[in-house]
Amino acid sequence: MHLAIESLIETIDAAYQPRRHWDLLVALWEQEVWFDSPHQRAAAELCTELLRQAGLSDVRLASYPCDGETRLQDWMMHMAWDCPAARLTLEDGTVLADRAEVPASVVYWSGPLASAGAPAVGELVDGDAIDEITADDVRGKFVLTNKPPLEMKRRLLAFEPLAVVSDYINEGRGYTDDTTKWCNTWSDGPGGWYFHANDTVMPGFCLSPATGRLLRARLAADPYLRLSGFCDARLYPGEGQNVTAVLNGTDPSHEIWLYGHACEQGAHDNTSGVSVLVETLRTLKELTDAGRLPPPRHSIRIITTEECIGMIAFASLQDELRRKALVGFNVDGAGDLATPDSSFYIHYGPLSNPTFGWALAALLADAIKERAGDDWFCGTKRFVPTADDMIADPNCGVPSMWLGKGGTSLGYHSSSDTPDVCSPHSLRCNTLLIAAWAYTMATMNDDTAQALIEPAAKWIDANIVQDGDDDAALLRRWAAGRTLRDLARFGVSGSVFEEAAAKYAPVGAPPL
Repeated sequence: MHLAIESLIETIDAAYQPRRHWDLLVALWEQEVWFDSPHQRAAAELCTELLRQAGLSDVRLASYPCDGETRLQDWMMHMAWDCPAARLTLEDGTVLADRAEVPASVVYWSGPLASAGAPAVGELVDGDAIDEITADDVRGKFVLTNKPPLEMKRRLLAFEPLAVVSDYINEGRGYTDDTTKWCNTWSDGPGGWYFHANDTVMPGFCLSPATGRLLRARLAADPYLRLSGFCDARLYPGEGQNVTAVLNGTDPSHEIWLYGHACEQGAHDNTSGVSVLVETLRTLKELTDAGRLPPPRHSIRIITTEECIGMIAFASLQDELRRKALVGFNVDGAGDLATPDSSFYIHYGPLSNPTFGWALAALLADAIKERAGDDWFCGTKRFVPTADDMIADPNCGVPSMWLGKGGTSLGYHSSSDTPDVCSPHSLRCNTLLIAAWAYTMATMNDDTAQALIEPAAKWIDANIVQDGDDDAALLRRWAAGRTLRDLARFGVSGSVFEEAAAKYAPVGAPPL
């Protein structure tokens, strides 16, 4: 690794404040764990205030409609949702689900059910035991399932049950007998993700395996078992918000984008990612203010968003900013302990929109791994963008990648994803990676690029190039050449990269 890059990592590491970072993660999670619109707004306002205090520029909430109807590109915005309280009990008072104790015990976008003062009472029926459900089977009843709640909801759309009750958990790292699976799919549409204005309103509760067994035992002993419950929920047209802030560059006509989704209930997924963004910008601001790092040439912007729809909203509604973006990095899960069998990955792609940023991220990860020893692991993996990094799609056009683990993280999408699953060492290493990457891309010049060309080409050879002369191999060689030629967009002279790029594909060669 170039000595200047090693020095940069050391400088950022010396300025990093682990206690401040941890306190931020916990404070954000204490809001996000409720995953409703008012708490999501509170978390966004907390980020905004801290970024203002840090002296950053263009600190604001960039709002977008959450009305269940507005469409931005291929995404329809969801409804706003509030749920101050919900509870499900046996008639003898035994508590099965209580949102005050376990926020995930209520389905995201659950519909309302009765009220705390006058809860609904009805029989419990095992929906999984009925092959062809009719209205007579379930109307006015609680319907039990051991499958994802959405599967049962779709069987009940016209039948007016009181609520779906699910003890689905599946397999996952860090799950226990008391873990409650978080359900964030409640739409009638394909995939079920996000809730829209024309979707069927229905209450839903989620139980842990231990509670599910208790309930099933009681139902086996009493086929006419009755439950009592309420869900003080509200679905309404409201607003979502992205938080954005900028570390100004000497040439603000271009920006490096760092982004990650808020609006989920997990500490790792993704309060950790949001906290890394805030700490990255605060740390770089402090270093440049103190004169320990020169101001970057290109501005560095962070965007805390809502998965997929928030990033699409930001890129679509603020087109003048999108056109400034040279490259982006999505931080989606940065807190979990990194081990050889549960490594972080830099997911790069698509090959239609390559960037030198892919190679730089991999090289920085290797350098940080050497410092971290066996306490942090990070590899690279080609990935079709399906999260916020889909802004790499030509509709938005920002070459991107994302750091994270996906469904292999501890407590994934469950009540077990608390700050306890997060590792201060992972938070530190991932902040070093994102901060060093952003600053290097924002200060890229001929000297830095020249020092990185050879190691970058080695990474390209190992990860992008493929033998053969079919279209797949041609596309990979074209992408390899474009990965190096991407440096031109950062003002690097062609004499620095063209010889290496031409080994993969000639200038102007078509991708196929």
